[in-house]
Amino acid sequence: MSHLLDEYEQEELGEGSEDEWEQVGPRNKTSVTRQADFVQTPITGIFGGHIRSVVYQQSSKESATLQPFFTLQLDIQSDKIRTVQDALESLVARESVQGYTTKTKQEVEISRRVTLEKLPPVLVLHLKRFVYEKTGGCQKLIKNIEYPVDLEISKELLSPGVKNKNFKCHRTYRLFAVVYHHGNSATGGHYTTDVFQIGLNGWLRIDDQTVKVITQYQVVKPAAERTAYLLYYRRVDLL
Repeated sequence: MSHLLDEYEQEELGEGSEDEWEQVGPRNKTSVTRQADFVQTPITGIFGGHIRSVVYQQSSKESATLQPFFTLQLDIQSDKIRTVQDALESLVARESVQGYTTKTKQEVEISRRVTLEKLPPVLVLHLKRFVYEKTGGCQKLIKNIEYPVDLEISKELLSPGVKNKNFKCHRTYRLFAVVYHHGNSATGGHYTTDVFQIGLNGWLRIDDQTVKVITQYQVVKPAAERTAYLLYYRRVDLL
């Protein structure tokens, strides 16, 4: 998969800046690391995590950026992606980056890999169903993506420096809400949600003013009239 560099990553491959530092990782590999962060609030304390985006260039030190996120955006376009786990593995796969040129206008071959640096208490997964076309239009991806009630973030998805610092309980999540989009169009449709109600110890389906009790099976069962759009997971050690 090819990828274009974002603003932070393009700066990484240029001259140094005051918020950069050199970091020694596993096997004594060094990388130039910089961090973009958000203002700390109660909201960021619940939903805020960090990804590590590393750019590799031949004959140069690795350049890494720690970037904050509130939702993990998962690309589901590939026919190979049928589950949330597939999408997470695709997120951290190393990919080539096209179109980068040096200050001397020489095109160089570089690649990039994203890993999870810090996991939040509540992990929100955004299934990217609305895709922009080259013609300028937008269409909805109508495909079933399987998602589990209990989700374990494998160590392979984590940054090398934090793999052995996260116990299994800090990497295991339980689904507590799903937002669905109804309809075939990217420019219209209807949203509903299923949510786990602690007092009820069960699931509720909310569709505007209508609220009804449903089973867990109905939450994960594929349905032709709706597709999962946002998945909300809570870390199990915080239940």
